[in-house]
Amino acid sequence: MKIADDFYEKNKDHLHRRVARELRSARRIVDVGCGDCDLAGLLAEVQRREVIGVDIVDAVFPALSAKGRRPRCIKTDARALDFLADATVDAVVSVWALHELAAPMAVLREAMRILRPGGTILIVDFPRGSLAQRLWNEDYYTTGEVREMLRQVGFARVEARRIARRQLTWARGHNPPVRNGRS
Repeated sequence: MKIADDFYEKNKDHLHRRVARELRSARRIVDVGCGDCDLAGLLAEVQRREVIGVDIVDAVFPALSAKGRRPRCIKTDARALDFLADATVDAVVSVWALHELAAPMAVLREAMRILRPGGTILIVDFPRGSLAQRLWNEDYYTTGEVREMLRQVGFARVEARRIARRQLTWARGHNPPVRNGRS
């Protein structure tokens, strides 16, 4: 199966719309590894949600859109989101960033901390052996490794599969709901 080198760029808008559909019920979203904050911007504008984008690198974050909606984009380390209280976020999303994180397990633990009980984490990344690996020669996690990372942190109802002609890992988990005062 031949896949064009511009596959990811051509499918980016479709992927962002798919993420937006997946997170449609989330009222407060954190986008980890947001880059230029374009996904966060889409979520803020289209879904009219509170969206906070975080990235450790200097990025060109967007200005206020014509519709008056914009995400709050912050340069910070996702291992310590101290400006967010425990259990105050409905969803955490990370697109094309998990493999870039210096300490992914610490970031996933922080995501668990800020997610409300029942909240969702959605990870979309390039899997090992994908076109991305050939193009950029970076190390990526297998879909099974991403699934196991989420389980190790304590996420429940974890699912992970390959999508988009098997060129992306789509992984989802949930912060377990609190029962009888305990999680």
